[in-house]
Amino acid sequence: MKKLSFLLAIIALMTFFASCTTKEYDSFQELNNGSSLKRSNITYSFYSALPSDSLKGKQIGIVDGDKKYKVFEVKDFSSDEWIIVYYDVIMSVYSLYKADTVDEIPGELK
Repeated sequence: MKKLSFLLAIIALMTFFASCTTKEYDSFQELNNGSSLKRSNITYSFYSALPSDSLKGKQIGIVDGDKKYKVFEVKDFSSDEWIIVYYDVIMSVYSLYKADTVDEIPGELK
């Protein structure tokens, strides 16, 4: 009986720690062969490639369920307006996307 209780306690702890390490990311959908992305009711369009990852904030999503296809915040900007997309493979570049509702481009993103 003690062995069974001990085993159940170990299983419960393993389940708890496994659930703590699993990150939940927003789901983005690729449109038009990658020139656009959609998250709920926001559509983003490709704006430009980034020469470095200096504007990259924390990861907020993945595209089409592919864990290598990552979406990041842009530092100091709302993710409802700007995002950075990166496909984590050799020779990949960071891409800046803007929401279709954005009319004014900030100087640091030009």
